[in-house]
Amino acid sequence: MCYHNGCMINMTVKGLPQLVYRRLKQSARLEGRSLNAQVIQILREHVADEQRIRSMRESQEELERFVAALPPMSDSTPLIREDRNREN
Repeated sequence: MCYHNGCMINMTVKGLPQLVYRRLKQSARLEGRSLNAQVIQILREHVADEQRIRSMRESQEELERFVAALPPMSDSTPLIREDRNREN
């Protein structure tokens, strides 16, 4: 991270509801962070969660394409019954 050459972004949040502000402040205190550090942590976690969800969706779509490309399978019920009858 860059601190002295202008790499860090500043952001102003306007219209933040009082309740949200108080809860952020409380959670920051409980985590031993400044309000700014707490907001950054929450945003980082949110972005990471979104990326994980996107990745999971892509994996699911890939799996669905793989399964759709598999040849059709016949019903195995008769084979299972035959195998069970053989054991008796």
